[in-house]
Amino acid sequence: PPIEAVEAEPLLAEEVPLVAEEVPSPKRRPARRTDDADDRPSSRKRSQSEPVNRDFDPATFEEKPRKRRRHEEADDGLPPAERAALLSAFTRAAWGCKIIWISLILYVLSMMLIVIFYLLTAFSQFDPIFITLAGIAGIANWSLAAVGVALCISGPRSPGHLGYGIATAVAVGLHLVLLLVLTTQGKEYSPGMMVDPDGPGVRLGLVPTRLDSLTFYLTYVVYLDQDIVPKGEMRLSIATGVAELLRTVLLLMLLSCLARAAGDDDLSHRCTRAAGIASFGPGILALILLLFVAGMIETNAQYSNFTRILSLTIFMGSYAILAGTLVPGLMTAREVADACDQPYQSQLPQL
Repeated sequence: PPIEAVEAEPLLAEEVPLVAEEVPSPKRRPARRTDDADDRPSSRKRSQSEPVNRDFDPATFEEKPRKRRRHEEADDGLPPAERAALLSAFTRAAWGCKIIWISLILYVLSMMLIVIFYLLTAFSQFDPIFITLAGIAGIANWSLAAVGVALCISGPRSPGHLGYGIATAVAVGLHLVLLLVLTTQGKEYSPGMMVDPDGPGVRLGLVPTRLDSLTFYLTYVVYLDQDIVPKGEMRLSIATGVAELLRTVLLLMLLSCLARAAGDDDLSHRCTRAAGIASFGPGILALILLLFVAGMIETNAQYSNFTRILSLTIFMGSYAILAGTLVPGLMTAREVADACDQPYQSQLPQL
């Protein structure tokens, strides 16, 4: 037994280094470094082993524009020739809407210049320059509107586009003919008569609008036998005002068809509402003017400085209200131009 114990001790001594060599501490360090490397952010290792957090991954911000471009460039099933023709039609319609938008701005500007003229006249300051500027703005308005309507008619087709286009063209032509006859005669009432009854301001005062004469139609019917109401001098002006109102309403309805062709139904409804606002304005003013004239006649009011200022205020307010009824149509004309520049954008998903 003692001999066996002595011989067993060297064997145990030899086994201890073998165990230490099998699991050396330096060989475990690469494993710890590998674990540390896994903890560091790496897009390659995340894509292979861990799920990517799309909410905070910068790559998602690069993928969105690419997806949108692929959606916009998707094949719509149209041949190249038809697609090019459709884009050309939208381009013409966009230019037509922009020209109509500019014409409506001049339309409103011409009325506001007459408002300034009436405001100065109330203080006995007759300045015919505002009537001249209003007439020039009116001429530019009617000319640009005719060109814009022609371009809009050649735009993309939609339900009602052809019918409203033809009706608008007829109304524009009829209004221009009546306005030409009216200004050539130069006999009916206009704001320019307050400065010089025989001067050029009389004809230029007829150009901006004849909706002011249209507001006389209720008074014309009820108090035809009264001296305060013009007789034959208002008939052609009232007819011209009717053509002007019809032209404005049909023009906005044509813009409504173009908005529908561009895929924006909400804008189409806004154009229809703008046409309704433009048509209600003269009717409301006709009722206000009827009440004013009825009050003057029924109370046997004498013409004095007070009644003069009151009548000028009524006329000035009528032009301001008429200009205000055109503002919704002016705004929608610009939006329809943008819709035709980039059609079908309202149908794209909002990312």
